[in-house]
Amino acid sequence: MEQRYFSVLAPAPWNKSGTTRVTVRTGGSYAVYLCVGNARLGLNADEAWALWTAMGTALATTFGPIPDWAAQQVTGKPTPTTSAPASDHEEG
Repeated sequence: MEQRYFSVLAPAPWNKSGTTRVTVRTGGSYAVYLCVGNARLGLNADEAWALWTAMGTALATTFGPIPDWAAQQVTGKPTPTTSAPASDHEEG
């Protein structure tokens, strides 16, 4: 399966830049690989959908509508980057 990367920037007042990158990779050794700053988590597709559902419900219930900084990234619909899986060996 081709690897695809989806990435957004989120506010992070605890670091020097004031932002952190959140990246999701599909394909590769895990169906879904989530990176938030330096934290990483490999998930299968069912676990990823469960996380999506739980996060959406928790955030909407607790914090209300999507914040402007997030909505702008969603409506911008960035094109995901893709890459072919790396070869285990070099041809020669």
